Order: sequence, then structure tokens, then C-alpha cells
Amino acid sequence: MNSVIDDIKERIDIVSFISDYVPLRKAGRNWVGFCPFHSNTRTPAFTVFADSNSYHCFGCKASGTIFDFLMQREGIDFPEALNQLAARAGVQLRQRTAQDDQEDVLRSRMLELNAAAARFWSHQLLQSPKAAHVRSYIEQRGLTPQTVEQFQLGYASEDWSSLLGYLHDRHGANPSEVAEVGLALEREQGGYYDRFRGRLMFPIHNAKGQIVGFGGRILGDGHPKYINSPQTLLFDKSSLLYGLFQARETIRSTDSVVVVEGYVDVIMAHQAGFRNVLAPMGTALTDVHAGQLNKMTKRITLAMDGDAAGQSAALRGLETLRETLDTHVRPVPTASGMLRWERELDATIKIALLPDGRDPDDIVRNNPEEWRSLIANAQPLMDFYLATLTRGLDLNSAKGKSTAVERLTPLLNQIADPVEKAHYIQRLANQIKIDQRLIEGSIGGDQPERQRKPNHRQSRPAAPPPVFSILEQEARREDFLLSLLIRFPQVQAVVSEQLRDDLAAAPTLRELWSGDVSELFERVENRVLWDLWRSAQAMATPNPIEWLETVPAELQAHGERLLNWDHAPPTRSFRVTREAEECLRPLRHRLGKRWSDRLGQIIAAAEPDQQERLLEQAMAIQHYLRATSEPRRSSYFLDTRDSLK
Repeated sequence: MNSVIDDIKERIDIVSFISDYVPLRKAGRNWVGFCPFHSNTRTPAFTVFADSNSYHCFGCKASGTIFDFLMQREGIDFPEALNQLAARAGVQLRQRTAQDDQEDVLRSRMLELNAAAARFWSHQLLQSPKAAHVRSYIEQRGLTPQTVEQFQLGYASEDWSSLLGYLHDRHGANPSEVAEVGLALEREQGGYYDRFRGRLMFPIHNAKGQIVGFGGRILGDGHPKYINSPQTLLFDKSSLLYGLFQARETIRSTDSVVVVEGYVDVIMAHQAGFRNVLAPMGTALTDVHAGQLNKMTKRITLAMDGDAAGQSAALRGLETLRETLDTHVRPVPTASGMLRWERELDATIKIALLPDGRDPDDIVRNNPEEWRSLIANAQPLMDFYLATLTRGLDLNSAKGKSTAVERLTPLLNQIADPVEKAHYIQRLANQIKIDQRLIEGSIGGDQPERQRKPNHRQSRPAAPPPVFSILEQEARREDFLLSLLIRFPQVQAVVSEQLRDDLAAAPTLRELWSGDVSELFERVENRVLWDLWRSAQAMATPNPIEWLETVPAELQAHGERLLNWDHAPPTRSFRVTREAEECLRPLRHRLGKRWSDRLGQIIAAAEPDQQERLLEQAMAIQHYLRATSEPRRSSYFLDTRDSLK
């Protein structure tokens, strides 16, 4: 896959590609504009470096190649980005089969029928006398004609085969086709009938804006109140978020998202100007949902009913988010003066509990400012846990106190910031009326299972390595570091600490890069695999062999090479960390050199009032480059970093 990805990057001009999304203007050898990933309307902070086919935002630190840009901009995963860019570049990924062609034809036909059904039901809602009561209902709910049009609402009449007849007459669809797309059902005695009847219809879009399914709400007393399309080639409710297509631009510009429960809640919020609101498809948040949100923002608010059922749903959603969202490892001093490495979420999750008996639709419609206040004053994650996980316990009894500590200790143990952790320990101690030292002792003795060292015996190679040229050795250095990061948990702490120390020693560099490990990787495959590995770490301490089976097929060959690096894996901690440090130094130097080249271009095109600050950064980078100069390689010993099948 290396040559395919490189071929795509060479064939697609990054300036032209990004210009389709962001207006850019020439600035010397580079191009600048307003960042599409965060709110920024004063100074263009987004720079595209044509020479290196890369981009960087000096505000939010978003950076990468066209692959990174497309994945973050469209909220898609690597395989989808690879397919889209390959099609644009005219690069053949693999030999297509007859089954591929048939599936493409079927998918196109299903999209055509879904779009036709949406138009038919929209016309019925707006024009049919049978829909008068539905129009009255929509008016009572306060939905405007513009909103009805924006979300393509419709009405499926009580007739048993009105949609079937329309699709047959206008689109030549036979009943089995309509059933396959989820719009009809087959009778046991033969024949077909419309799946959706007597319901207000909500078309459901994918991230591209294509209609992939429907939700239908009954307006009378029938049951169920809502039904959705069945599982089809297009529709999978565990991976779809209602309103995502309409909300994604606002989510990115405001760097925040609000998750509610119902279709009308989403629609009314958008109508009132709160356009960063969406909802899962009648289910709890799934790991796929969390992954989609994670690509767009790190600030997530769950707006849930204040009753027991709403809080239970909030807890389920929180657990999914905590297991799926990105994390980082940070050092925490212990009482003995040693360092302990703890994992911390790279996201801010809050809970907005709604007043009993009221939903977002009702609040937004009657008092938009109340909704704004509820979201602005949403509870931090730990405050919600303290209130919810102690509810129903007799906190005056020994058993109740013990249960409260047992429930909350794992959560307290995940707070890496010592001041924040001390605050919540004190809160819990006051709440259950015990000495906070007892809670601190319980936390200190807790050893999360995810910190245990996994067994890597299966990844040990069987054959001696080939020896590569110096040029090939240089190209594989970052592969070796990623191999160590995946196979040996302690390496991540070493690398992260070094990158933090770099920025602490030269604060000016914080304006250029964030100190994230991914910034060391230039290969697209390595950046994607690292993101996937961090996501897996957020849920548990994964076994690398088992994890590899879950990565996209396009990356598995490269991942296998990383796990089976051709030298005997070090067995002692100091040898692992030493090899990581030796490999890290030249990669840090390369990062500094990359920024030295970029700054040289930026300074040449900068206004006089900007050059003083840029020159200060350039001097800091020169100091950084001297500090990271690569030591001379040994003439006698084989460098194990240089071996890769």
C-alpha cells in the first residue's frame, strides 16, 4: 500500500484539493486561509505547504496530508478516504470483481428509490388532503415550512400500497426491490405492502447527505411510536447519527456537539439556531458514533432527561464515550517521589440534565435562552458521576459508604491532574462523611487492569533480518518507533515525556506544534495506525496481535510488518526505552527541520510587523535542531532500527 498512497499524494495537488473546501490566497510559496476545523474569522491561521503536500493550522494545530484533511473534514475513516482519493487520482486499488460491480449497482438503485420515496412523501405532506391533520400537528409543534423543507419531512398515508404504486409507475421498481431497500414488507400469503403507513416521515442521511433510510412517527395512539428502516446495505442504525449531515459544519466551527434523544429535538434545535445538535437512531451511543464525534470535536455534551431512565441512558453513553475517545498518558508524582503514568481523556464531556417531564423540543420552542443556559451550565463528567452513582445508596451506613467508594474509585483513579483529583476526593469524602485519606488509600492501591503488561510472545519473529542501505534505514526509522510504541507500553510514556520536555524548554515552539506523538510520523499509514492503536488503548490494554485483526484490510500488511520487526525483541525495560530514545532523537530532529523549512517560506512572505515573532521562532528551532542532532552510528554494531521485512 505504500506505493499506492504515495502515488495518490503525488497525483492530487493539495492546494487544488483543499481549495474545494477552503478559499486560499497565495503567500510566497505557500497558501493561507481560514481553518475549516475551528472558529477563526480574524487572522488566517491555516497554511497549505505546496512543496511538501501538507497543511497546518497555527491555531488548533490540525495538520497532515490530504488523507488527514479528508478524514477530519468529512468525518470518515481511512478506507473511505483511500477509496475517494484513489477515485479522484485515477489510481486502481485492487482488481474489481463482478460482485463489486453488482453491489455498486444495487447501492445506487437503493439510493435512487430512497430519494424517490422522500420526494413522494414530501409531496403527500404538503399537498394531500389526507395529510391535513399532519400539517396541523407540524404547525402546533412550531416547525416552519423552511425547516420542513430542510429536513425533507414527509407523510406516509394509511394506504397499503401507495408508495409501492408510485415507485412502480415512476421508477419501474418491482416489489422485491422496494422490500430490499426497506420500504415494503412481504405478506405471508404472497404480495407486498408499504412498510410505513400513517406516519410522519423523517429521512435519515449519511455523512454525504444521501438518504439511506427513514424513521416514521405515528401521530395517533398506535404502537410502536417510532419505527426505523430495517438493516440494509445502506442503513445501519448503530453507525448513523440523525442530523449529522446538517450539523457537521457547525460542530466543526464551534468545536462542540450536543447529543439529544429524538428527531424533533434535533429539528427544533436547528430551527432555533442551535445547529450543533444531533441524535443517535433510537439507541444508546455506540463506539462507531463516538468515533464519528471524535473526528469532529473534543467537546461533547449529552442532553438527557432528568429522570432515572434519562440518567441511565446518560451513563451508558458516557461509558461508550470514555471507552472510545482518544486518550493520552501523563506523568503524576507519587508520595514517594516516583512518577506514575495515568491515562486521561483528550475530550471534555459534560451532562445537561433536563427538568423533569421536559424535553429539548419543549425547552427550545418555549424559551431558547433556557436551553442555551442548560448547555452552558452542563455538569462536568465527574460531578455527574458523584451525583448519579451515589443515588439510592444509604450514605449513613457502612455498606452504602463502601459501595460509593467502590463505584467511584476507578473513575477517580483516571483523573490525571492531581489538583482536580484532590478536589473530587474531598467532595466524595464530604458527601459520605469519611476521612478522605481512606479514599486516597483505596485509589493508591488500585491497579487498573489496562496497566498490566500484555504478552507479546506471539509477535516474536522467527527469521534473521535482512540489512538495508543507509537510505532505506533512514526511511524506516519512524516505522521502528511505531513498532516499539505498539509492542511495549512503557515506550509511550518515554516518548510523550520527551516531547513535553522539548516544548517546556522552548515555549515558543508550542505555537508551531502540539507535542503529540503523531507529529513525528510522516507516513500516512503510521499516522492512521497510531490513531487506531490509541483508540484501542482507551478501551483496554489490547493484545497487538488481536488488535491487528481489527484494523482496515488496507493497513494490515504494514501493521504485520511492524509487529514482526526482524530482530530479537528486547526483553529488559532499559533496553526497550534506550532503543526508543535512540530512534526518537533523529525523528525529533526531522520534525524541527520540517518546521525550519516551513518557517523559512513563511518569513519570506510575511509582513514586516510579523517577522520579529517569526524570527524568534526560527531561532528557537535552530536551538532545537542543535539539541536533537543525531549521534554518529556505530561502525561495529548492527543498528536494530534498520531491519524491516
